[in-house]
Amino acid sequence: MEFDWDEGNRDKNLKHGIHDWEIEEAMEDPHALPADAHPGVGERRRAILGRSPTSGRYLKIVYTIKVRDGRNLFRPISAIAMSLAERARYSR
Repeated sequence: MEFDWDEGNRDKNLKHGIHDWEIEEAMEDPHALPADAHPGVGERRRAILGRSPTSGRYLKIVYTIKVRDGRNLFRPISAIAMSLAERARYSR
C-alpha cells in the first residue's frame, strides 16, 4: 500500500494526537473494515476502521484514492479514535 503525504495532510492529525505512522499501520491492518464516510467535494471519500499494532490505538480514517503514474495512492484526510460502537463492530 502506497500513501500520498504532502504538506496538505502530513502531521494534520496530530491535533487529534494521531501520528502519520499510526494511520499507515491502521490502514494496513488485515482486520480493517470499511466504514461510512462523509461525501467529499469533488472526490470520493472512503473510511476504514483499523488498529495500529504498535500503539494499540483503534482508528477511523477517512481517505481518498489518488491515481498517479498508474499507481493507486492512499491519501489520508482525517483520523480519529473509533467510537464505542465502531470499536464493538471492529471487535466482532
